[in-house]
Amino acid sequence: MGVQKRYQAFILGILLAFAIGLSVGRREAALYGTAGADPAGHVSVKGYRDGELFYEYDDHNLITTEGSTHIRDFMGWVNETHQACIYLSLSNDAAPLITWVKLPGEITGSGLARATGTPSTVNATSYQVTYTWTASAPASVQCTGLHWDSTSDSSNNLFAAASISSVSLQANDMLQVTWTVNIPDG
Repeated sequence: MGVQKRYQAFILGILLAFAIGLSVGRREAALYGTAGADPAGHVSVKGYRDGELFYEYDDHNLITTEGSTHIRDFMGWVNETHQACIYLSLSNDAAPLITWVKLPGEITGSGLARATGTPSTVNATSYQVTYTWTASAPASVQCTGLHWDSTSDSSNNLFAAASISSVSLQANDMLQVTWTVNIPDG
């Protein structure tokens, strides 16, 4: 099996376990690796203005029905090609709904369009995807999404979404989003 196929299998395997076992009530235990905890997702967002941290927010996410279907199809229900969930988006939408297939108000301008994150292995049971945008114009952000398609504002590829505390960006502000998926052992 080639490196690309192994990488995709690794990422999608983690996402499968994440989608099947997500338990918001046990989020803290899963985030910190407590044995027996269900898989959990975590979003960390940091804003920088003139090189100084001015905004920081951490919270869990919501797996969409579309995301669960993507995992089901990957496991053989539908024979199709699947991409890893490494694309990040931003919006000013309120709390996400499980029925969303994209962020309804996905930002496609102001330097904040959907982007390909950098995936990395955190440890034996976690991976993360990170991207840092630089705003080219003022914008407000209060939601982020994790996708398996790189096309800005495209539908039917939103795996997960998370509300964040609203942040008002000015031109040249940087916003870093890190999605972490943890599959606790034990």
